[in-house]
Amino acid sequence: MRTYILPSLLLPLLLLSAPLPAQAAKKTRPAAKSSDYREIPAFNWDLAASGFMILFKDRNREIEASEPGRFFPRTVAFALGRIDGKGHFLKLNCGSTPSCGARTSELEERMVYSTLLETIRTPKAAKEQLYDPRTWALTSLGLDYIEKLRKRYPDLDKRLGGLVRAAFGE
Repeated sequence: MRTYILPSLLLPLLLLSAPLPAQAAKKTRPAAKSSDYREIPAFNWDLAASGFMILFKDRNREIEASEPGRFFPRTVAFALGRIDGKGHFLKLNCGSTPSCGARTSELEERMVYSTLLETIRTPKAAKEQLYDPRTWALTSLGLDYIEKLRKRYPDLDKRLGGLVRAAFGE
């Protein structure tokens, strides 16, 4: 009689501890935007931030050593070495054009976004497919990657602004 009682007590316990098929499928399913995560895998933000700051400082020095017309025709780029009162860290001399503030902002965005794309892992695309290594202009694929990162990190621009300030020690 004892042999019949033991299995009848253990069987309900075993059935209760087994995961339901629907729950098991939910646990193994990747995040909502699975295609985004295949193109840009999850990464450690602190590690990416450290790499960003190192590469950003190198690119800031590269700006100083760049030849005229490298980024835009008939312009010369200068690194300020700090963030000025208007929030710029680069300066463009456009020759006879009195103001090229829009171009300055565009070059700063190129520099920041290309630096970010350089520091994160992108197994589906080579870095040359994301931006032009000479002018740092983002390609359409690079812009798509930035948009995917903005969806993943809604405060992406704020984070990048903090990294730029930290790179200048401000």
